[in-house]
Amino acid sequence: MGIARCLGCLALHHNSAIGPHGHMAVSAMGHHANIIQQFRLGIGRRWLSSISWIPPEGHDTGVTLYNSAIKSKVPLKTIHPGLLTWYSCGPTVYDSAHIGHALSYVKFDIIRRILSRIFGLNVVMVVGITDIDDKIIKRAKELNVNFKEITELHEQEFFADMDRLRVLRPSLAPRVTEYVPHIISFVQGIIDRKLAYAVNDGSVYFDTKAYGRYGKMSPLDESLDMRGAGIKKSARDFALWKGAKGGEPSWDSPWGRGRPGWHIECSAMASHILGTQLDLHSGGIDLLFPHHENEEAQCCGYHGCHQWCNYWIHTGHLHTKGTEKMSKSLSNTIGIQALLEQHSVNTFRLFCLLSHYRNKVEYTQMSMAQAKAHLRRIRSFLHDAYAYINGQLKCAPLDEAGLKQKLVETRFKVKRSLADDFDTVRALDAVLDLINLGNKELQKKPQSTSLSRSAGTMVAVCSYIHYLMEDVFGIHFPSVSDASNLSLESGGRLSQVMNSVVDLRQQVRAFALLQDEDSMKQVLTPDEKKAKRKERIPLLKACDNLRDNLLKSGLHIKDHHGSTSWSIAEESVGSDQLKEDKES
Repeated sequence: MGIARCLGCLALHHNSAIGPHGHMAVSAMGHHANIIQQFRLGIGRRWLSSISWIPPEGHDTGVTLYNSAIKSKVPLKTIHPGLLTWYSCGPTVYDSAHIGHALSYVKFDIIRRILSRIFGLNVVMVVGITDIDDKIIKRAKELNVNFKEITELHEQEFFADMDRLRVLRPSLAPRVTEYVPHIISFVQGIIDRKLAYAVNDGSVYFDTKAYGRYGKMSPLDESLDMRGAGIKKSARDFALWKGAKGGEPSWDSPWGRGRPGWHIECSAMASHILGTQLDLHSGGIDLLFPHHENEEAQCCGYHGCHQWCNYWIHTGHLHTKGTEKMSKSLSNTIGIQALLEQHSVNTFRLFCLLSHYRNKVEYTQMSMAQAKAHLRRIRSFLHDAYAYINGQLKCAPLDEAGLKQKLVETRFKVKRSLADDFDTVRALDAVLDLINLGNKELQKKPQSTSLSRSAGTMVAVCSYIHYLMEDVFGIHFPSVSDASNLSLESGGRLSQVMNSVVDLRQQVRAFALLQDEDSMKQVLTPDEKKAKRKERIPLLKACDNLRDNLLKSGLHIKDHHGSTSWSIAEESVGSDQLKEDKES
């Protein structure tokens, strides 16, 4: 399943900015900096590619992101206050998605949640579905079926996979085949502006020389200037419309029957849905050129603007150890179904948090083990904290002032990290520091039988961690209210039953370990103690079996020093919790 096409590449200039001695010049457009980069595009000829980016005069979001168009971090400003328009790559639905796709979509899902739930933006996200393409046509011919049978099957499968990975559904998911009339109109508009031309076979090509600003997202390949162009005016020109071939799906157009080119699809759909200017566009780094270059050129040509998309963000590739990037052409892919048979959704999403979205990521046993270890650490703290809140775990009085101060510092550090190009690595480190302090407080042994508990402070800590992990990062943990809610639904019987089960199990364990009141009174030799413990091992195994069986039903029992607590386990069958326990 190829990751589908993203939108646009910001436009380039070649102009007279180089002085008589070949030095680069820096010009100004109003108060905007105009950065110039020099390229050699042909033998004995210098062209300028103005890698100029015009900072939008919009509304500051408090976020700084790395804009791939200029290879630098810049403030994110939206066209409209509180609203961010975003077009993201969608799938080319000819095959099943693999974990390389999953990584990209989960990372963008996390960024979307950060923008909406931390910075309060109304994010309108459009994900285009490419349902007509060379690969789709080839697959349909191989299977001797109508191409729509291929696309409908894999589109449904794609969204089912995304649902399982907890990727939020897009605001809109347009299909290319439903936008062919809009695409034809878009192509005609570019022709009307003298930036495209039709050829004898009914195809239409974008005229990069007539456009004059091509080459912004990536340095141009000089060797193209030396190659034959065939029916095209230039080897750099790319197809907007492909003339029909025998046996292929096609539509009527002013240039004869045919179908859309790859790059024009997203330009037309995004422009029709989101308007003449876009806040943000995202995709995998492999789409930077030529796809994004061509998208921006088309849109700037059609809309008559210098800059169509204001910000570009790209995810790094997923690699397996010792290989190139994960791709079907290298036969090194792992399907999403196979991923979720081995690891929980929580584990994979936490794995995605442990690297910056722009970085190359290695998928290895060690990297997944690290994600599982962090997950266990967070889950263990929340379980103990909820046990403390519910009076099941006893410890010395908490340092409330210290915990509250640490919570304030953590909230600040997390927001600052996420505002800095969505740095989830530093944000997670700040949360783990808070958990370290919480664990130290909960592990203090009680010095008396005092009933004093600082439940409110611990609730504040848990509520923040739960909100951040669940709502912002999409990682599910049981909340402090889950058990009480279930108990209320059962008329209070669940809590009564579970408290009785936990008390009985604790008494049996104490008896098996010779820690019950009667055993403590007995004077036994070391050999006698050893023999009695051996006799009672089946009781300990029965207690463990009870714990494991209850976990399958979504109830988690945990033994502490001198006490036992219970809580609601993570949802899902088989469940994420069970997978995580087996992995540990």
